[in-house]
Amino acid sequence: MRKIVIINHYGTTPDLPGPTRNYEMARYFSEVCSEGAEFWICGFSHYTGKNDKHLKGFKFQTKEKESKLTTVKIRSTSYGKSSFLRQFNIMVFDFITAIKILFSRNIDCIIITVPPVSIFSALAVKIKKIKLITDVEDLWPLFLIDMGLTNKLAINYMNFCSNFLYNNSDGIAAVSNGMLNHVEKEINNKDKNLWLSPLGVNIKEYINGEADVNLLSGKPWGKDFIIMYVGSHGKANDLFSVLKTIELFNKKKSVTKDGKKISFIFIGDGTEKASLILYCKQSNLNNVYFEESIPSKLVPIYLNLADVCLTNLQKIESFKLVRPNKLFQYMALGKPIITGIWGEFKSIIEEVNSGIYVDFTNYKEASSEIIKFIENEANMYKCGENGTDYIEKHGNREIIFKEFHEKIESVL
Repeated sequence: MRKIVIINHYGTTPDLPGPTRNYEMARYFSEVCSEGAEFWICGFSHYTGKNDKHLKGFKFQTKEKESKLTTVKIRSTSYGKSSFLRQFNIMVFDFITAIKILFSRNIDCIIITVPPVSIFSALAVKIKKIKLITDVEDLWPLFLIDMGLTNKLAINYMNFCSNFLYNNSDGIAAVSNGMLNHVEKEINNKDKNLWLSPLGVNIKEYINGEADVNLLSGKPWGKDFIIMYVGSHGKANDLFSVLKTIELFNKKKSVTKDGKKISFIFIGDGTEKASLILYCKQSNLNNVYFEESIPSKLVPIYLNLADVCLTNLQKIESFKLVRPNKLFQYMALGKPIITGIWGEFKSIIEEVNSGIYVDFTNYKEASSEIIKFIENEANMYKCGENGTDYIEKHGNREIIFKEFHEKIESVL
């Protein structure tokens, strides 16, 4: 194989916040393709809200070379909280990407990661007769509809784009069984090559990693028993329910464990963060701390500071289909998990016995379950060990990428 191109509008590199799975996948492919691999991402970062510093004037792209991997940051428009401007950003990126595809050479396969769903790039790939793989990490517009999207024009456009993309793909990978089954129902050709490709983790960065205690310097929570959340602070994560659960937790239990104060640390950014901080101040949640977003390469180092890790999503039907990256990150580091994500995520947690599921919308019961969990110390730390065993067998990205490449070879 000569060259593979991975296109991920929301993609990022290890020096910035955000998931790096596609970057690592592109780096793996660059080693097995004769002409390397390219990773195309938006020059305006969804995670920092800033344009790449090299995209100035009339420059529409910037390239960073690393051995046989080329990361291409493509110019697009800025956006804040406006959903219209965000969609415009997606379309500009998609249009420029399509032009690049039409003038490309020696590309054997293009992988398009969704979300977002778009049309121009997929159409350009079809015109050029390049093999197309769709990498499904999220289901648009299904998840957006369940979260309250009512704009029929936007819904119809996204449905059209996703149907076109799925049905014109030569192969489709999805990060969870639930998503894979959903896509299979949507496509016309039931003989299409579909496969599960979990998010996983870079084992070398996670397994047997050590905490950097220097990071605790100056932190008011540095000597506490730490329950940590790392990720987005958006509507989908429903962190307000988590804070309300913590309120009851504080009333039911002396907020100490083995002489240490029990603190909840939230690391990341998102549209809800300012409101969450305000809620904490108004509710006098003195054991809740918010920290800024961190580069992806620092995520395992910070997580290693935690005693327990926490995650949550809104309790909506379609979220039963997801298997978020936090599952793999938390497990790989041997951290006991408290999760409010039902469906496939909950099933894995319970099957592996790597933590507990709580319904954060039921604050009273959730707070009681968390208290019981952290008080049973032997079981809690056994859960962490179970998670590490699972990741070594099912969450090693090197093995996941090798299997992905084998699927591409079969498609070609």
